[in-house]
Amino acid sequence: MQGAAGLLCETAEGPPRPWQRQPCGRCPGCTLLRSGSHPDLRLLLPAALAGELGQRAAGSGGEAPPDGRAASRGTVGREIAIDQVRELIDWAQATSHRGGLKVALVHPLDAMAAPAANALLKVLEEPPAGLCLLAGSHRLDRVLPTLRSRCLLQPWGRPDAARALDELRRRGTEQPEAVAAWCRNAVFDSDPARGLQWTRRLVEQMAAGQAPQGDGVAPAVAVESLQKLSFDLLRCRAGLPALYLQGLDDSLRRLGGQGDAGAWQQWWRRLAQAAATADFPLHAGLAVQAWIVEWTHLCTSRAK
Repeated sequence: MQGAAGLLCETAEGPPRPWQRQPCGRCPGCTLLRSGSHPDLRLLLPAALAGELGQRAAGSGGEAPPDGRAASRGTVGREIAIDQVRELIDWAQATSHRGGLKVALVHPLDAMAAPAANALLKVLEEPPAGLCLLAGSHRLDRVLPTLRSRCLLQPWGRPDAARALDELRRRGTEQPEAVAAWCRNAVFDSDPARGLQWTRRLVEQMAAGQAPQGDGVAPAVAVESLQKLSFDLLRCRAGLPALYLQGLDDSLRRLGGQGDAGAWQQWWRRLAQAAATADFPLHAGLAVQAWIVEWTHLCTSRAK
């Protein structure tokens, strides 16, 4: 929001790049932004993330529907829907209310299915005059190359451990230390704890000699979680502490000690290949269960 504040401030001056300007905090533009009612600001967020960040459904000018849903009608979950992008396009074509820039914030840019991303691409290819679009993502590799190529990339560091924990505690997150480790302090992700409990349950079931189950988790979440789990297994196998699943080192060391190192490395490569198509499995449940079966086999096989 800091970049948007500088763009919408009506007295700010400074760096040649407008989004680096510091807002004055006193002008009408700053006052409207602070009250959440600036007509030239549009937030494009998944419905779930909007709730987590305390941003009520931003329609045009930050006006929220009375039921607190996202800007697009019926949008539910953690994706930015195509209806939201279409509303953004209509809003962007209109004249600025304050006579200055119009600013759209899109986060996370990777939280779009292909139809929504392609619709946004049309705005980037032919942006209306006076529109500044600021987009953010923790997973740049998952943003369509056509979108990336039309953006000016600016890297931002992740929060440090203290700030990440403060943010998770502010939200009332259960086990904030575990979540911070799992997401590597990327707490402003749309769901920093995504897959954590599912993965911990897999480890606990295997450690107890039970057959782990997929439990209906989405393939994209499953493959991302299995990558983190396998990385920690390989670390513990080498005598290093776990990065993502802190506190499970003993169980991970026992499970990772099975099989030979070459088999684990081949499994790691197969997961990387699966991640490229995890959003489009032929059968979601079967895909996840197949990965779990293969992981179980590695955890129970003898080292050669």
